[in-house]
Amino acid sequence: FTFQPGGGSHATFTHACIMRAYHKKNGELNQRNEVITTMFSHPCDTATPKTAGFKVITLMPDDNGYPDLEALKAVCSKHTAGLMITNPEDTGIYNPKIDEFVKVVHEVGGLCFYDQANLNGVMGIARAREAGFDACHFNLHKTFSSPHGCMGPACGAYGCATKLIPFLPKPVVAYNGEKYYLEYNNLNSSIGKIREFYGNVEVLIKSLAWILSMGPEGLVEAAKVSVLNNNYLSKLLLSIPGVVRYYAKGSTRLDQERFSWEKLSEDTGIGTEEIRNRMVDYGIQAYHTSHHPYIVPEPFTPEPCETYSKEDCDYWAAVMRQISHESYTNPEI
Repeated sequence: FTFQPGGGSHATFTHACIMRAYHKKNGELNQRNEVITTMFSHPCDTATPKTAGFKVITLMPDDNGYPDLEALKAVCSKHTAGLMITNPEDTGIYNPKIDEFVKVVHEVGGLCFYDQANLNGVMGIARAREAGFDACHFNLHKTFSSPHGCMGPACGAYGCATKLIPFLPKPVVAYNGEKYYLEYNNLNSSIGKIREFYGNVEVLIKSLAWILSMGPEGLVEAAKVSVLNNNYLSKLLLSIPGVVRYYAKGSTRLDQERFSWEKLSEDTGIGTEEIRNRMVDYGIQAYHTSHHPYIVPEPFTPEPCETYSKEDCDYWAAVMRQISHESYTNPEI
């Protein structure tokens, strides 16, 4: 692991650079110039390999919201550098064939990276290593107790399999039998430093303290509460006039899901941006809509996770219901 990355997107960029260095050392970088991702994976899984010089291929969802396995097989080739994927995606749907995706990419010589920014719902239940991934990241903010404020401070803890260790950013923490120290030398394959300082130490200390206080049972309980919160809030939201939800009808979503105000927009002309502006008048933070392009029309993506109380969820849904009522009865407001 390296704790240098200052957030999840920084961790995915770290992987894109490590993937580039790995294929370069193997003499295959010129050949392996394509990275595969999915439409509902986080946009950093597209942006960071593109920034690192790769061509990006995006798999679109099928009718159930899953990326299509046959489509993956069709685009895998000798040009495949790797797969960078979020699971569960922001639809809240977990891909049960994730290990098959990894196997297909490995068969053509690519590396597989697991963007685990949505880990809350599967923490201690499903593990990247057991699905065969070569690398992953955890958001120590959001998932491991430090505040989820997208302006930081944050840490995207990046972990990798043994074969990628030589490429980790330097310095690395080493141990000489008596003390720990920062090793800068003998790291000829390292991608180098990825930030000016060692990392956001206060985030690491808080996350470690939280993990030790929770214990393994507590981490699994947090995951279960995260899923419970989301499905409770989902039940409330789907009863609000104007709210619809796409894909995987009747399925249980995990720690978040992408809803749509499409019906409300058709009925009233009020869309997700107007609702996002209005909700702050009721004392709650503006929601995340979606990553562009809006495959789900007029989207919004609440993310209650395990930190919200029942009262929080009730109030949040009540605000959405009130704004829906306003949209139908007094849209000029």
